Amino acid sequence: MSDENEIETERTRIERAVEALLFASDTPLPAPKLAALTGAPSARSVLEALGALTAHYRDTGRAFAIVEVAGGYQVATLPEFAPLVTQLFKGKRRSRLTQPALETLAIVAYRQPISRMQIESIRGVNCEGVLLTLVERELVAIVGRAEGLGKPFLYATTKKFLEYLGLKDFRDLPSIEDLERRFDLGETVDRPLVPPPAPDADAAAGGGGE
Repeated sequence: MSDENEIETERTRIERAVEALLFASDTPLPAPKLAALTGAPSARSVLEALGALTAHYRDTGRAFAIVEVAGGYQVATLPEFAPLVTQLFKGKRRSRLTQPALETLAIVAYRQPISRMQIESIRGVNCEGVLLTLVERELVAIVGRAEGLGKPFLYATTKKFLEYLGLKDFRDLPSIEDLERRFDLGETVDRPLVPPPAPDADAAAGGGGE
């Protein structure tokens, strides 16, 4: 076997291994983790494999694509199949967040990191119970302490929050109205329903790290 054939065989092996892991995982996988699991020589090799798989799915008209979500990569159903897939998961909907919880989540998302006192000064009511609910739902987490009297806890949204919305990072946050609408629907599926990214490994090189 020539060196060229060996390189091509290794690329195919990495692509198949990455594909298997993405289909098996219910959470986004960062490129470095995919490299470690597949034995790929670098995260760059994984990004090239992701680009090749994305192009293959697009060219063969598949109903899914690879998307970058919450610092990792995941297989996602294309948007046009959202109504169909939602029917499949009707029985798996989570309970809706209450209006106070939605308002508090929106404040945390757009002002993070933020203390409970700061949230309460904005909402004008006690938020202790609401914050506890959001922490239990793993949508919000304590990320440190503020400077000043009492050093209160600081809260921020989590990776699970990004996964739920199908976002790459916090820079892609939707409007407050859209955020509240999406969480008020209370819908959840095992795979996100988000648009596929551009099949360009170079563009993806800036993401995927832990």
